[in-house]
Amino acid sequence: MNAMHALMSQAETYLTQRDVDRAVAIVTEAKKLEPQSLEPDVMMASIALHMGKLNESKIILDGVIQRLPKHARSRMLRGLVYEAQEEFAEALSSFELATRFAPDSMPSWFNRGRLMLKRDRVAEAAIAFEKAADLAPDNVAVLAAWAQALAKLGHARHAANVYLRCIEQNVANPFFLVELADLLVNAGERPLAEEVLAAGSRTYESQGLFESKLAALALQRSEPEIAARHAREAVRRQPDCVEFLLALTNLEIMRLKLDDARTAAERVLKLDPTNWTAHQQLGIIFETCKLKEMAMSFYRRAAELAPKEWAPRNNLAVLLMEAGTTTSKQEARMILEEALKLGVPSATALFNLSLAQHGTGQKQQAKATAKRAATLVVRGRITLSAHDLAAALA
Repeated sequence: MNAMHALMSQAETYLTQRDVDRAVAIVTEAKKLEPQSLEPDVMMASIALHMGKLNESKIILDGVIQRLPKHARSRMLRGLVYEAQEEFAEALSSFELATRFAPDSMPSWFNRGRLMLKRDRVAEAAIAFEKAADLAPDNVAVLAAWAQALAKLGHARHAANVYLRCIEQNVANPFFLVELADLLVNAGERPLAEEVLAAGSRTYESQGLFESKLAALALQRSEPEIAARHAREAVRRQPDCVEFLLALTNLEIMRLKLDDARTAAERVLKLDPTNWTAHQQLGIIFETCKLKEMAMSFYRRAAELAPKEWAPRNNLAVLLMEAGTTTSKQEARMILEEALKLGVPSATALFNLSLAQHGTGQKQQAKATAKRAATLVVRGRITLSAHDLAAALA
């Protein structure tokens, strides 16, 4: 390795470590050592790009390319500048030139494939990633990108085999197994995905994520008992994971195991007192138990914590309408009207608002709202009920 190459390698190491000052110092020393060399200029352009100084990087690279049009690294870096400026056609052209001028450059093939994948040119991306993988067969980022492209093309088995190479390179990283399972699910290979997750669960006994994923797949198969078993195991392994506790709460509510659901939801609030989902879940639990005042208090708190969420407002409004007093009906109407201002109306939202309007004597508004609800979808109980309500108010 000559002196210039050694200095550039050292500068690259510092840049990777985000030690920009040392990288710049090395490049400055290199330029003094060989004033005619373009390598320090190219490295300075790379540093400028790393710092987000796109125009500075562009000027340096354009100068290098003018002197050496076939300088592959400059072409690749120029592509990254184009990409950062959202000039994607020019970026792809630069990456293609970089691979033409240096067909053994893994970074050039990888960036070419990465941008092609980003632009939905999946088949071409897979070819580029395969070239990169040939040049760097142990590079996990390259292998993972290639697997993702293959999965998008529907080549699930091939994608799985490539992803297994990632796992071989990172045996201590359980998330590659999870990503492989997700990839297989998206490709329609659910049984194989479950095998991967089960193997991960056996291997990484302290990780709850595999069990959580298995729970989700079981629920998609309409097997709530199996889903709950996996969800409980996920919580057993990581008892302070709010995500796992919320999932378990939902499953226990579905199974009407309300004591267990309450325990899980209350555990969430000990860990995260402002978690609106747990408040919403406790509202559902108490409503199911016919404890409507308790339910309303939790719905109110959930609505306060998440003012743009529809569900707690809707549930609170329904209970207020069921209370039947003039005051409660008026409050329900106001809650629903405010909720509709916060987002796109659904048939359910509009139907409940029409009921609240009717209950507070606003019959013409109720009729108009019911008709609006009936036009949102063509099927479903809510829409049929909205049709009936609109007809009754005619």
